[in-house]
Amino acid sequence: MPLKIESFEDEFINRIYTESIDDLNKFYEIGWAHHQPVVIIMKDRKAIDALRGESTERWMVGHAEGNKVFILDRNNLESESDHKYSPDTYYSLLKHELSHCFYRILSDGHMKPVWLCEGVAIYTSGQNKEKCPVECFKEFLSFYENGGKGVYAESGFAVHLLVKEFGKQKLLNLIKGLKSITSQKDFTALFIQIYGMEPTYEKFNELLKKYPLK
Repeated sequence: MPLKIESFEDEFINRIYTESIDDLNKFYEIGWAHHQPVVIIMKDRKAIDALRGESTERWMVGHAEGNKVFILDRNNLESESDHKYSPDTYYSLLKHELSHCFYRILSDGHMKPVWLCEGVAIYTSGQNKEKCPVECFKEFLSFYENGGKGVYAESGFAVHLLVKEFGKQKLLNLIKGLKSITSQKDFTALFIQIYGMEPTYEKFNELLKKYPLK
C-alpha cells in the first residue's frame, strides 16, 4: 500500500522531542547528537497496519525501528485506539518510543528480554505514574521472547525497583551486557552477575516489600 509522508512543523511535538532527547541522553549517557531519531506521525489505524504489515490491536499506537519512531497522530488517539488523550499521556507515549532508540544503541540492537526493553522505556518515559501500582509481581517475566499488552502492567515497576535498590549504573551495565546474550539462560547468568540475585518473582516481590509502590 502506497503511503504519503509529508514534513510539517508542530510546536508541541518539537518540544516533546527536544526535551525527551535531552533527558534520554542524560539517562543513557550516550550523548546522541547526530542522525537523531526521526518521528513519523501515523494518521490512523490503517496507516499503522500498513507500516507494520499486519492487523494491529487498538492498544498499539507506536513503535520504533532503528532511528525511526512511528506514533499515532494525537488528534486521532482516542478514535483510533483505546488510549485516552492528554498532553502528558502523549508526551510519555512519544518519549517511550524514543527511549527504545537509545536502548537499541546501548544493547547493540538486542531487544530481549522484552520485559526489560519495555520496562526501561516505561520507566524512562514516566509512564509508571499513569499505571496502577503493582501489589504482587506475577506476569512480566513471562515476556522474554515475545511482547503483548500484558508486559506493560508490571515491567516498568520492576525496573523502578532495580534502580531504587541498586542504582542506575547497574541497569546500564545490564543493557550493555545484552550484546553477548544468546539465550534466556545467558541472561539469567548476566543478571545474577550484576545484581547478585536471580530474576524471579520471589526476588522482585522482596524488593516490592522493601519499597512499596504508592
